[in-house]
Amino acid sequence: MKKEKEYFLGLDIIRILSCVLVLLYHLNIVKGGFLAVCTFFTMTGYLGCVSALKQEKFSIGKYYLNRLKKIYLPLVVVVAITIIGVKLTPGINWVNLKPETTSVLLGYNNFWQLSANLDYFTRHVNSPFMHLWYIAILMQFELVFPIVFWIFKKVRETIKIDVGFIVALLLTIGSTVLFFWMSKTQDIMLVYYNTFARCFSILFGVLLALIHTKYNVKLAKAFKKIGGLVFLIYAIALIVLSVVITSENAHYALFMLISTLISTRLIEYSTLNSSNKEDTRKFVDILSRTSYEVYLVQYPVIFFMQLLSVNDIVKNIIVVIATLIIAYILNKILSISSKKDSVFLNLAKYILLGGVIIAGGVLFVLTKDNTAEMKELEDKLNGNLKDIEARNADYLKKLNEEQDAWNELLGNMEMEEEEIANIVTNLPIVGVGDSVMLGTADELYATFPNGYFDGKVSRSIVGGRDVLSNLISEGKLGNTVVLALANNGDYSNYQNDLLMELLGDREIFWIDAVNADDPKFNVQFEEYAKGYDNLHIVHWEQASLGHDDYFYADGVHLKGDGPAAYAKTLYDAIYNVYLEEYNKKKNELIQNHENELKTKIAFYGNDVLTTSFSFINDKFENAIFNVKSSYSFDDLYSELEEKIANNSLQYRLVFLFDKKANISSGDYKKIAELCKDYKIYICNTTSNNISVNLDNVTILDFYDDIKNNENYLMVDRVHLSDVGNEALAQMLFENIE
Repeated sequence: MKKEKEYFLGLDIIRILSCVLVLLYHLNIVKGGFLAVCTFFTMTGYLGCVSALKQEKFSIGKYYLNRLKKIYLPLVVVVAITIIGVKLTPGINWVNLKPETTSVLLGYNNFWQLSANLDYFTRHVNSPFMHLWYIAILMQFELVFPIVFWIFKKVRETIKIDVGFIVALLLTIGSTVLFFWMSKTQDIMLVYYNTFARCFSILFGVLLALIHTKYNVKLAKAFKKIGGLVFLIYAIALIVLSVVITSENAHYALFMLISTLISTRLIEYSTLNSSNKEDTRKFVDILSRTSYEVYLVQYPVIFFMQLLSVNDIVKNIIVVIATLIIAYILNKILSISSKKDSVFLNLAKYILLGGVIIAGGVLFVLTKDNTAEMKELEDKLNGNLKDIEARNADYLKKLNEEQDAWNELLGNMEMEEEEIANIVTNLPIVGVGDSVMLGTADELYATFPNGYFDGKVSRSIVGGRDVLSNLISEGKLGNTVVLALANNGDYSNYQNDLLMELLGDREIFWIDAVNADDPKFNVQFEEYAKGYDNLHIVHWEQASLGHDDYFYADGVHLKGDGPAAYAKTLYDAIYNVYLEEYNKKKNELIQNHENELKTKIAFYGNDVLTTSFSFINDKFENAIFNVKSSYSFDDLYSELEEKIANNSLQYRLVFLFDKKANISSGDYKKIAELCKDYKIYICNTTSNNISVNLDNVTILDFYDDIKNNENYLMVDRVHLSDVGNEALAQMLFENIE
């Protein structure tokens, strides 16, 4: 009589739990749901190894055939359906369809995403296959594992020595060490996508399988009576981690290891007792059987559902329902060998699957490969990044020149209309945008030579808001702001209101989108703009209508005469507004300029300022640094006296000296009396007690912070460490008005 196959309900529960957490992560509901992928990997290693170990005659061919049926066939079908859906859905322009699909089908999508600089932790939906990096690593494991397993099986049969466990242990340790080393030295995505780093979770599963099957060792047996309770505790722990931990957590690697270890414990407690599958509730069985299909289809569903104009809650509900239904149907269709189905039904399934695969394959072959053109765009963007970096480095140096030019322009109160063009050209505008702005940086700087433009690939309205917030805090954001953020992210009224609240009364020029994901976006946003007098739409879509030659293949980024037309459209929009509003805004601009002058800062210091310069400079870009290793009180006093005489001293003065300068409280009082019309900050990093009781002086005592934090000092206990320098810069930033 054939022995009934063991069934473990707990394994189904783990599979379902992990699937739910990952789905909720992809819906941006559970921020740490990515940790559940470690559970998937661990179960893969465990179940694959257990299955192989229980076979009396292990066959590599049968192993591959099984995986082709269970893993690759569903993948191919989902890929084919997705391609068909993309081709049949208006408004979707998936530029990377061909190279990305190729990487999915050939099992190297994780490395392709690295080469394409894609960020799995950035919540965007520009591809239906963002999640298939996991399947790529899974396929790579399934390709290598049976060969390695067969080799060690033959070695054991030949020399009667079982080295499999030792090798598995060493590989597990090595992969874990590599993972942690990379997490400390490499970008998070390089760690997350790297097969050799991520396989530590799979190897933990393999190691557990060897311990259970070959050596029949289960530590959980000691807690068998309360096994269900312990299982529940571990499951809750995994859920809590998924809710609390985010990818921004500095210790994300540690929590991924903890999640893997929790997964091994869950698996062990799940396999303490087998049960009758008939006792399983039907919905548990269905969810477990379709978990792989649920994973495969969830991101394509999310990708297509982004076209729905509904709120996020409704959209997420629709995504979940659609994902479950599609996964269930797909699972049923793929069950071709089911004995419960008739021959004709199975034949119909063959025909349907074959038709879908052939149709998707034909569409895939016929799709143009835009790799070369996108590479050209990428090279241009990278070149512009370097140019922008150099240009922005010159921004501070040009502030005085820009101020002089601005004062000259404002001096003529009877400015005639034709002079407005000169004003617009020389405006110190600040532009924040996505890759479209990045790709047109040269033309924008040529049109607005005193401008400051910050463009970045895939920047959303949320990312743009972060940049603007930093510029505001640093006193760098003027009255004229250009935003080119219409191609990525969430543009709900809630996000729009947050952006408008941040920018306040500034004149905002919003460049509308061409080929926006939502065709109604420009119309809706223009309607939204009617509620703000200071929000002006730059009609780039209208200006570029009929000029296909302006655009690359994606219909968004610009080439040829496109950047010049883009810059001119922006210039004309600003010109028209200033032509109408200039006289009304003139007095306000003058007042803003006077306030801006009070944001200027001058730092004076010796070695302590030199070592902390990079950290302070990050916080105070609108500052000048006066550094001398041999600064004395006499030198400092003479320099300040001279600058006051020629009216070149900044309004806010920060003094940062160590003991070597030997400047006493009395010396500081003389300096404060000399600079009575200026705001003075004295930062004390020494044990000397500095006290100056004057209204224009603020004492910032950093010495107490140094005493209470040993890691603020380097090994020599004199110079500040990076941690100390960062804390010093932050303290200055928080206390200087």
